[in-house]
Amino acid sequence: MSTEQPRPSFLTRHRTAILVTAAVLSLPPLAALFQLTGDRDFCGTWCPRMFFVWRQGTTLSAFFAGWGRAFAGVLLVVGVLATTLWLGRFWCSHLCPVGGGLELGSRLVPRRLRVDLSRIPAAPFRYGFLLVFMVVPALGLGSLCCNYCNFAALPRLVGAPFSQADLSYFLRVQGGINLGLLVGLGLLAKGGRAYCNLLCPIGALDALVSRLGQRSRRRMRIDPDRCVDCGDCVGACPTWAIAAHSKPAIDQLSCMPCGLCEKVCQVGAISYGKPNP
Repeated sequence: MSTEQPRPSFLTRHRTAILVTAAVLSLPPLAALFQLTGDRDFCGTWCPRMFFVWRQGTTLSAFFAGWGRAFAGVLLVVGVLATTLWLGRFWCSHLCPVGGGLELGSRLVPRRLRVDLSRIPAAPFRYGFLLVFMVVPALGLGSLCCNYCNFAALPRLVGAPFSQADLSYFLRVQGGINLGLLVGLGLLAKGGRAYCNLLCPIGALDALVSRLGQRSRRRMRIDPDRCVDCGDCVGACPTWAIAAHSKPAIDQLSCMPCGLCEKVCQVGAISYGKPNP
């Protein structure tokens, strides 16, 4: 066995800088990404959640007309899923200004105040929520698309000091609930990614696509020959995707290639790459 430890990738070493850049370009007051289409946030043209949800009474033509209205969101989601299939969940780990913004904010919270939610079975919770997210509108019982949307709530939270409308949103019941979810499952959660791991429909779809490519394409992997079962990676993972059995194993339904496990591994057992032949 080689004793030389692989060096973490460029994306792993500079991930914080990439997260900060994505947040600055996508959140108020700059929001430069959305200015390309004359928008100010992920609502409307850039909505990545509403277009694929069918509502009771919606005709087929009206359903696809929604795809046209949210064309930037459609292109974004298609691009995210295609990238994930081949390379892994880099949108979630490096580029998403919502998940990244919550993670960056959580780093400012004292460790003693952070809540460890890793005991929650992430995959069953996540896909149970996704099922409700998809089925409830089809039954005519309401919609979770806008009422409890992290892609709308975080930009409004950041924009509240600059916009009376954004501030007023959090004075309503739905806004207050959304704020509680952002704080409890984001800022106060250990790792800052509990909202992403439990309640984000895009993250749930992205994780399914990642799972499809786990056996043949590049993913975060643990070398069992190097691993000494120290458990450092288990505690470092923000999406609690690493479970310690006889040897730690990475669940690709929850893993995003943030590289935090790779950074804390003292023996170089974790790396991003293809499976060994």
